[in-house]
This record gives sequence, C-alpha cells and structure tokens, in this order.
Amino acid sequence: MIIKLNSWIIVKDIYSITLTLQELLQNNMAKITEQDIIVFLKDKVESLKAELNKAQSALEAFTNSGVTAPSKAVAEPRVPSAPRTRKTAPKKEVKAMVVPESYDEKLKLDSKIAYVLSQNGPLFNTEIIERLQGQEPDKDADKLSKAVTVKLSALHKAGRIKGAKVGRKFKYEL
Repeated sequence: MIIKLNSWIIVKDIYSITLTLQELLQNNMAKITEQDIIVFLKDKVESLKAELNKAQSALEAFTNSGVTAPSKAVAEPRVPSAPRTRKTAPKKEVKAMVVPESYDEKLKLDSKIAYVLSQNGPLFNTEIIERLQGQEPDKDADKLSKAVTVKLSALHKAGRIKGAKVGRKFKYEL
C-alpha cells in the first residue's frame, strides 16, 4: 500500500512539475530548454527513488520480512529516560471532628456520627446507622442509611475519622 501510495505521489509530483514548466515556457517567463527539463526530471526521479527506498526499508523493518535496512541508516541505541515522578497535591489541613456533648436532631450528620462514635467506640457503618435510627426513629431508614454511608466514606477519605478494614467492611472510629 505504501509503495502504491508513493508511486502515486511520484506521478503526481512529476505531473505538477511538468505543468509548472509548461506554464513557464508558454508565458516566456524563463528560457528553459527541453534538455534542462529532462535533467531536472531525472534528478527529481532519483531523489524520489531514494525516498521510496527509505520508505520500503521502514516497511520491511515493521513487517519483519528479514530484509535489513540500508547500511547508511544506523539506528542509535535508545537511552532510557529518568522515571517519572507523580505530582501530588499538597495535603490540606484536616479539620478535627467536634464531638457534641449531647445528641440533638438539629445537628449536622457528621456531628451526629461523631457523637455516636464517641459514645460507642469503633463501629461498622450498619451499627452507626442502627444507633442513629434509635435516636431518630421517625426518619426514613433507607435515606438515613444512604446518607450515613456516603458521609462515612467522605469523612474517612478526608481523614476526619479513622477506618480499619475488617474483611470487606470498614470499622470506623474517631
């Protein structure tokens, strides 16, 4: 395919060169003889043949046909670059969890979680949800469960609470 493509490029180049030379001759812009045109075209054919040979050598190298590249083209050994280091964002200050003295329904969810953890020690997320439902039985259990699970994950990721993996679950503590 590359050979056909290169042949097409050669034909196209020769055609465009011929048109350009014909225009110059017709417009008397240059005094070029047919011999000048023949020499120019022969030089152009030789340079295009050399380019085609390079392309064929590259193709053979990629297809592993066993034919080696011309002796002029010597591949330089690749020098390994230094390993890349990953840039990390500077760590932010972690706000400590403020534990309220008593439970109140008006507290934010993270304060409620902090209160439950401070009263009971390390707990799994299901145990935290049970304790919160005990404090607020009128709340929708499914909504509370989802909200607490998301909030625990966010607090743990932010470093505001600790989480130790036990099996497939996390046991959270202040």
